[in-house]
Amino acid sequence: MQYHQYNHHRHRYFMCSEKFSRKLILIFMIIYSFFCDAFSNNIIRLRSSVAFHHANINMNGCIRNIISDSSNSVLHHTHKSGNSISQSKIMMVLSNENDLTTVRDVVDLGTPVDLKYIEFNCDDSSQGEENEPVILLHGLLGQKRNFSSLASALSSQLKNKRNIYALDLRNHGDNHHDWRDEMSYSHMCHDVLAFINKLKLSKVILIGHSMGGKVAKSLALSQPDRIAGLVVLDIAPVRYGVNDPAWKAVKSIIDSLLDVNLEPGKTKRNIDMDLRASVEDPAIRAFVLTNLEEDRKEKKMRWKINIKSISSQLDVIAGFDVNQNEMNNDFVDSDEEMPLTPFLYEGDTFFINGGTSKFVKGSYMPVISQYFPNYMLTTIRGSGHWVHAEAPDATLALLLKYLDR
Repeated sequence: MQYHQYNHHRHRYFMCSEKFSRKLILIFMIIYSFFCDAFSNNIIRLRSSVAFHHANINMNGCIRNIISDSSNSVLHHTHKSGNSISQSKIMMVLSNENDLTTVRDVVDLGTPVDLKYIEFNCDDSSQGEENEPVILLHGLLGQKRNFSSLASALSSQLKNKRNIYALDLRNHGDNHHDWRDEMSYSHMCHDVLAFINKLKLSKVILIGHSMGGKVAKSLALSQPDRIAGLVVLDIAPVRYGVNDPAWKAVKSIIDSLLDVNLEPGKTKRNIDMDLRASVEDPAIRAFVLTNLEEDRKEKKMRWKINIKSISSQLDVIAGFDVNQNEMNNDFVDSDEEMPLTPFLYEGDTFFINGGTSKFVKGSYMPVISQYFPNYMLTTIRGSGHWVHAEAPDATLALLLKYLDR
């Protein structure tokens, strides 16, 4: 099995004083952009050993150069994709700090959900206490038990022993004690942060799949000092549109679940038969049906997930927000400039994508590097969206390399 690993290299910052003319700065930027391309397209092949070989495991990210503007400091990041060049501007908290502080202020999101979780303690408790713990966050319609095998393997095989926690996100798993109407990423981050504080964890490493990956990214951007590392499984920090094929498939599944008749006497097998017409993939049906349980009092099956709230909040889940600020990505696949943002996570960020999945496109790379400049992206060939389930050995090997780096 082969892997493609895209490694972006960090370059130095160059502050240009106002003494230089605008023409000189322009010439400098053009020359430097060509220099950027020479390194940003570096591809390293990983074979079945999944060793990182010559890859820089510190994952130093994309080229960034700060120039001084007359009114504020702006970070320019130029990407070249095909024949078009899209330019991103990231507002730095330098001269306009007061304006940005307002956006980054803590938002009152009410009482967080007390999330249910499973803890996987390492063999060496003393070493586990020394290293930052790992928190696993599942995707839409998932639950903490989806990560049981992966968490157990990590716990036993990590050289740098860590305590590992798998959480049920709101409206999922065993959190039926406190179902909520809101499902913004800011609200879900609020729940995870409350869990971190409850366990008195100073810093954690987040590993999130799909929706859980967006929760992890949103938390890293809003609370960067609390996140020691970030791994994202097959999802980008963008809004998925109604016409996006990957997201249309998600919406179709949710709509099918709403139409399921859970009348008394029906078994899980009966419901599986009902879903065959709308959810053709038997693996996806089996995954979805893990959210069914028997209500012995009512003598019928019931959903463990809050399917009504999930359906009503599906447009919010399709998007991406940080601290109640919706991140706009209308510029993707266009010549428009990226919007200004005060959010940045400079920790080591590792994206692991499925080769046959459509959730992470090449056009999303500028967005990823905008928020996560120190990132590395690896694609597992032959794997779909559920990389940890479809390619468990490869995913485990990559995570071990990241966590033991």
